[in-house]
Amino acid sequence: MEELINESNSFLEANKYLANGIYEKAIKLYEKFINDNINNDRLKDIGRAYHNMGVAYDNQKKYDLAMECFNKALECHSKNNNFKGMSWAYFSMGLVYGTLNKFQDMVESTKKAIDFGSKVEDLEIIIKSCNSIAHAFTQLNEYSESIKYLDQALEIEKELEDSFYLSESYYLKGIVLEKLNLKKEAKDCFELAVEEGVKAQNEKIVTLALSTLSEIQA
Repeated sequence: MEELINESNSFLEANKYLANGIYEKAIKLYEKFINDNINNDRLKDIGRAYHNMGVAYDNQKKYDLAMECFNKALECHSKNNNFKGMSWAYFSMGLVYGTLNKFQDMVESTKKAIDFGSKVEDLEIIIKSCNSIAHAFTQLNEYSESIKYLDQALEIEKELEDSFYLSESYYLKGIVLEKLNLKKEAKDCFELAVEEGVKAQNEKIVTLALSTLSEIQA
């Protein structure tokens, strides 16, 4: 990564524009970086650029172009067995499928994200993927599968003492339990989501969990 930072202003500038929501400028700079390096042995860096460009297109709701970029990122990372890059590409593809309500495709793509993330013990992508696939299974009414993946995420999060992700997983588990009409268990999860969310200053989850708790108790 240091080599990339030292040599590629276009990549760094693109990332800044992406972070600030200036997607067209980000895309042009990612394209410049890719074109400048396409003949060099920098597949990993080009894969990153394609991935980030896909994120920009996703934010613009240009889902076909986003998927095209994620597939190109996957192709680059596959050529040099960059399992971490492959896992993030599959994860991002899964998010697009979810946005398009293609939840079975979301499941299949996110399973691959977990598989490749596990090869390099990338706990962040495993956690995010477990939560994401749990959402997909919930939409498919396959609640036992949702619980299985949320419990996998929670186990990792507890070991890491990661309150931010704990709050998200507890909230998602509460939703599933509520659908199963397990109201006491759901209430416990929402309360834990609030507790961990406050610790992590995860205001979004705290607000959602408190709102759901008020509905349960009404």
